[in-house]
Amino acid sequence: MKIGVDIGGTTVKIGFVKDNLLLDHFQIPTKKESLFVDIALAIKSYIKSKNINDIEMIGFGIPGNVKNNYIYNMPNIGIKNIDINQAIGSYFPNVKIFSNNDANVAALAEAYHNNFKSSYMITLGTGVGGGLVLDHKLIDGCHNACGEVGHLFVDYKHNFQCTCGLCGCLETVASATGVVRLAKYYYNQYHTVLPISMTCKDVFDKAKENDPLGLFVVDYVSKALARGLASLAVSVDVEAFIIGGGVSACGDILLELVKKYFKEYSHYAVKNTPIIYAKLGNLAGMLGAAMLS
Repeated sequence: MKIGVDIGGTTVKIGFVKDNLLLDHFQIPTKKESLFVDIALAIKSYIKSKNINDIEMIGFGIPGNVKNNYIYNMPNIGIKNIDINQAIGSYFPNVKIFSNNDANVAALAEAYHNNFKSSYMITLGTGVGGGLVLDHKLIDGCHNACGEVGHLFVDYKHNFQCTCGLCGCLETVASATGVVRLAKYYYNQYHTVLPISMTCKDVFDKAKENDPLGLFVVDYVSKALARGLASLAVSVDVEAFIIGGGVSACGDILLELVKKYFKEYSHYAVKNTPIIYAKLGNLAGMLGAAMLS
């Protein structure tokens, strides 16, 4: 049995996996002060009636920068400089520990369950992340920055500052926070029924009802995403692009526009690359973490 741990800002999802299929899973609250102790105790409580030697490995999807099981930073949780082996190894002696960025592990699971040898997954949530899979393997890059599509420079029109410190990043306009930022920026230029305290879902819902502001924002976001994917397409030339994350739940209005603009912006050799929505939802992180090696 393999265990996949998907660490999120509010919850930690823990899955039990065999043959890349999820057998069972549960979640616990994310507590900064006791995060890895909580995870270890939760796993031990689950397997208390089982043999610990049945655990082949524990894989972690980390929302931040991690290399060789050392977490440099999890900014949304507020944890830095943690050695996972030290933090959890004493609870599970002789169990192999693996880790990678959470978007990367989700990409690995989606590639496997969509039967893609090579694919790129972009995740649209509070931020914009991504992961590249080539020949069934994750590609991290020399600085563990491969896949950070959210920080492609695509927005030439605004001067929105990204959490990374740069301006013009895809994340500033295509994340859930970016969608709301755009809507509020143009709020007084359109007749709209959107409340000023809107959410990303509100923007997409009203766009489906032909609200002028909602339509403008969704169109702008789709163009930005298409530019980013068009750049990636001639860089990595994958079988398919997979769009996941909370924003992807907004329906076909986003996917169809992204496909439309992708064809306009892409080099002729790659313009027919399929773009699909992710299908594993919240299970992808656990499944992908359990596939690490």
